[in-house]
Amino acid sequence: MPAWLVLALLHACSTTPEESASPGGLLEGSWVDQIVKDPGSLAGRITEHREGWTALHRNDWRGALASGGDPAARAHEELSRFYRVLASLDAEAWSRSGARWQRRGDLPAGSLLPWLVGASLLDAGRDEEASVWPAGPPPAPELEARKRVHDAARAGAESAARLGELGWSAASEAGADGTREFADPWLLRSFAHVESRAAEAQAPLERELFSGVLRTPIDLVARGADAVTDAEACREHVRRLDADLDGWRTSAGLAAAVEGRQLLEELRLVEGVRARLLTDLGVAALRAERPTCALAYGQMALDYESPRATGVVNSPTLFAVVASGQLQTGRTREALDAIEVLRADWPEVAGLDETLSTLVVLEGMDRSGDSRE
Repeated sequence: MPAWLVLALLHACSTTPEESASPGGLLEGSWVDQIVKDPGSLAGRITEHREGWTALHRNDWRGALASGGDPAARAHEELSRFYRVLASLDAEAWSRSGARWQRRGDLPAGSLLPWLVGASLLDAGRDEEASVWPAGPPPAPELEARKRVHDAARAGAESAARLGELGWSAASEAGADGTREFADPWLLRSFAHVESRAAEAQAPLERELFSGVLRTPIDLVARGADAVTDAEACREHVRRLDADLDGWRTSAGLAAAVEGRQLLEELRLVEGVRARLLTDLGVAALRAERPTCALAYGQMALDYESPRATGVVNSPTLFAVVASGQLQTGRTREALDAIEVLRADWPEVAGLDETLSTLVVLEGMDRSGDSRE
């Protein structure tokens, strides 16, 4: 997403109605507009790797990878961003789990968990937090061997497929209630490294089709205002954005030929571009440490007709954004629900799922203890 587009959308929350663009301004001249006005142009843009473009349209990035060409290059970019959001979420889950165990004070002596918390935070660049946890070489042979695979993958000597073979559990130890499995603290960030390298090596020529990239600068912008953190202000921005999109849909639908109107509705072009725009905003909000806005954008982007399935509207990254916003605003169980949508199709999130599940249990136990006190 171009920098000017991110900034324009992030600042748009405080725009007054008098400052807003006329309905339809956002999509005017965009790839969506071009396709609806000239339906034949779509066939020309997807002549090569048609199946890959179809997969990319429905956010099936692995299907797009299999096709090669521009769809595969775009899929690598999407996967890189997806894993980066997940890796940040994973580090936050480790941090909160570690804090809960510290508060409880009943972790068995010699447990691997404190070292793993520190390893996760170090890998995320959260050095100050990591400094209160044990450091040094991996304290178990299985962790040492796994770390070598991750180092090789990040250096370009191992593939995503090899990472997938590792499985989610990095180590285990006996506990009072049975064997305790610990998730791999490096896995999701290693996937992000591998996909980022692949994206850099295979830049696509076609960047607009089935994306949130639009050509026309947005006039729904507050002039010189600072980015807000209030979720309701961000939701109000989305409502203004929707009014603009609805205005274009109405005008384009009336003006387009039958074929154009069919593409508009059957491919859910407006719904798809809207979700991609809001997902882009959600990712940007997370990077700016504005989780309430990230959650607002994510929740308003979801297709509530199919709220637990990926497709044209709901991308894997959208669920990752929602989960991140939920966790950072104190809704761990809801974050777990969002991640569990991904677990069947993305087995590499199983470790994150397990870490969040443990955190939910710890938080529940702490609340029970507080209520007894």
